[in-house]
Amino acid sequence: MFRNLIYAAALMTLAGCGRDYLDIKPKGKVIPSTYKDYRLLMNNSNELVSAYGADEMASDNVEFYEQKGLDYLGISTYRIHTWQDDVWMATDNDAQWSNLYKQVYLANVVLDGMKSVTDGTEKERNQLTGEALVHRSFAYLSLVNLYAVQYDAATAATDKGVPLLLAPTTDAKLNRASVKAVYDQLLADLNQATLLLGTGSTSAFEPTVAAAYALQARAYLIRGEYAEALKAASKTLEIKNQLIDYNKSVADPRNTFPQNRDNPETILMKTVSNSYTWFSLSKDLQAAFKDSTIDLRYKILFTTTTDPFVGYLYYYGEFLSFDARLVGPTVPEMYLIRAECNARQNNVAEAMQDLHLLRKMRIAQAAYVPSTAATADEALQQVLSERRRELCFKGQRLFDLKRLNKDPRFAKTITHTYSGQTFTLKPNDYHYVFPIAPKLMQMNPELEPNERR
Repeated sequence: MFRNLIYAAALMTLAGCGRDYLDIKPKGKVIPSTYKDYRLLMNNSNELVSAYGADEMASDNVEFYEQKGLDYLGISTYRIHTWQDDVWMATDNDAQWSNLYKQVYLANVVLDGMKSVTDGTEKERNQLTGEALVHRSFAYLSLVNLYAVQYDAATAATDKGVPLLLAPTTDAKLNRASVKAVYDQLLADLNQATLLLGTGSTSAFEPTVAAAYALQARAYLIRGEYAEALKAASKTLEIKNQLIDYNKSVADPRNTFPQNRDNPETILMKTVSNSYTWFSLSKDLQAAFKDSTIDLRYKILFTTTTDPFVGYLYYYGEFLSFDARLVGPTVPEMYLIRAECNARQNNVAEAMQDLHLLRKMRIAQAAYVPSTAATADEALQQVLSERRRELCFKGQRLFDLKRLNKDPRFAKTITHTYSGQTFTLKPNDYHYVFPIAPKLMQMNPELEPNERR
């Protein structure tokens, strides 16, 4: 029923259309017209959970050292990993783009439908509208950070963002809105969602008001608006603040480490489009886990003893219970956002308190010693280091690199080596921005490419 409803909704706009950029094939006979129909659309986890994931390959979290790992990379993945000018073949689809714009489309179908639907209670209709706004906002926040340059207040009004589609059609012109316009829209959507959503949900992928605040916090942090990010993270944590203690899982993680849908730390379940990928940890990331003997994330989430790469350090988190990597907002991310913003505003004690709350749940209990900082700069360094460890392989590192590269203190040059050749990515390089697939530009000539050379 869910899929039939989706395809039937697409049928309303796809008939006779030659510009479909979502690869939705219309079929089925049920056209959504009631609250229940639209509720079913928003219940479709098949379309609303899978998001992006290739970002890690372009980050400093991943580097391959042995031929088996190198051979494991596909053509497009190799090109992303080595920051090539051209990534996609002429006929390739980009799963990240497709997944996120499908979510935009479905959200638009529901938002449009809620204008005329009269059944269901007002509270139910408000909830559904709020959920659609959160799903659309998540998609646009992800898209603008994958396919556009880092937000800069001085240039955001003219920097090319991504197509901003606010109506349920798949044949709209794909002219790129500015980075500022995309952020303005998603933040307005999230602000509206906070007025419509409740605090409870029936599943981890159903947005709540905490999810709306959490995405606000993520967006404001990326934009460098730290007072607003702190406020939004605090509002999130007033609603959802539980951390799990890794000490309780380290003895038998396969049977005790929670899945995303059952993890109280999950605020909104959005997962990667490239599940069960073997990520070889860069030497840089390994060095970040300087307390690896007592850091339980290192013990639980990484492996050197598992096929097919015995003897090399690989990320193992997805294989513990065969659960895709999470890229949606989490409780630990909110503590880290609040800590970073407090450190940047010279609130050292508050920053270190949030760092303490998180670390005592991640470090072996017998060895844990609270961290201390004498200055705001020292606190900020510690928070950013902790963020690197806590959020690795959770869809934030590439975005962090882009925003931190704007600050000379944190600007970083990355190198990847492939088959004896070294590739370099300098701070603020155009290759931080994903290219748009040629197939999309061929179907939509107005869609401008990203600069790559």
